[in-house]
Amino acid sequence: MNHLVMTSLLMVATHIACFAAMTERKYSVKKTLLLYGLYALFFIVWALLAFMLLGKTSPHVISFSFVGTIVPAVALFLYTSADSFSKKLFLILTYANIFCIILCLSVLLCGSLLPGLSSVGQIYARSIVRIALTVPAILLYLRYARPYMRTVPGDKRRTWYSISLVSALFLFVFSLLVALIMRNTRDTVYSMLFGTTTVIFVAVLWVIFGTIQSMSAEARMELISQNVQYLQGQLATARENAMAAKAMRHDFRHHMQNLALLLRQDKPQEAEHYIEEFIHSLDTASQIDFCPHVTVNAILNNFYNRTQKEGIAVSVTAEVPEDTAIADMDFVAILSNLLENARNGCTACGSHGKITVSLRIKKGKLVVVCSNPCAPGLVIVDDMIEPKGTGIESILMAVDKYDGNIRYHLQDGIVTASLVLNC
Repeated sequence: MNHLVMTSLLMVATHIACFAAMTERKYSVKKTLLLYGLYALFFIVWALLAFMLLGKTSPHVISFSFVGTIVPAVALFLYTSADSFSKKLFLILTYANIFCIILCLSVLLCGSLLPGLSSVGQIYARSIVRIALTVPAILLYLRYARPYMRTVPGDKRRTWYSISLVSALFLFVFSLLVALIMRNTRDTVYSMLFGTTTVIFVAVLWVIFGTIQSMSAEARMELISQNVQYLQGQLATARENAMAAKAMRHDFRHHMQNLALLLRQDKPQEAEHYIEEFIHSLDTASQIDFCPHVTVNAILNNFYNRTQKEGIAVSVTAEVPEDTAIADMDFVAILSNLLENARNGCTACGSHGKITVSLRIKKGKLVVVCSNPCAPGLVIVDDMIEPKGTGIESILMAVDKYDGNIRYHLQDGIVTASLVLNC
């Protein structure tokens, strides 16, 4: 029973490492670690239960143990990852294929290189080989594939389901090969068939990875397009301010003449009132300085001007320094989508309520809180709006880049988005 406990520990550690690498974390680190710790405990208990009920020599003990542990692992991954279901389905199927490949390789290598080992020795040897092959696979994924996976939104469901179908077909073939190779470790025909299928799978996976790169580039272009739109909005505002300032300079002589006339007529109160109106007109023509950060200030000004024209009340508080670790493109992805969703929420419900926006730096973290009235049909599941649109997908990608978190809360017709980023 000791060897079963040890191999179970090795197996569960491998599964947790792989799923953790694929997971786009939805919950806090503490909650995520707790859930995976409970899964690890369940994994070991289930393996021991399979051993005691079926017996050491039963050919079904491995299948019973594997099925009973991998199904909860998949459920846990689906629950803790913030990606869309279509994207998570592709990751699960691809991981299952790679696991089958590594499992077959461990059986073939140990059977050919260490044929004299006992059954217990073979179990240990296969576990060690699996770990030795899995660790480089995880590192390769983290180094090359994950950066692209994190930047691709999950709303492209048709593409994700298409490549998931390809992975599912390969998984069917690999599952048959696992069953055959486990029973016939020295059969050359099965080994050659496994090698050929693996080569084809790697080639197809390379093509799929190219597709993912294309989707990633498309997602970046969408963010660039959003950035350009905000810059164009700022340029239009700057032009309007410049024209207003030019007109004021042109009329400045007339203003001074009016003031001089009021003073000569001993009308100081009228002159004072005239000066106050002139100062107010200067303030209206100038850009509001919400915070020292140029990009954030530009986004907030553009949003403020649009909402004012549409008659939507807005309250903005921003305390963002000039220099932060957050890239301008990510500020655009987060704030533009967050504020646009708030404006759309007010428009959709026909509300005359107020949008409240707050940005501040606290203990090395950027805290963003945005509240606005929303339509009655808004649905929030696990602190997230469902269904998620493209805008929220862009926010989630940027949040995950800075190991942050975002939560939505609905109360009395007011939805509040709370976002935290490490900066």
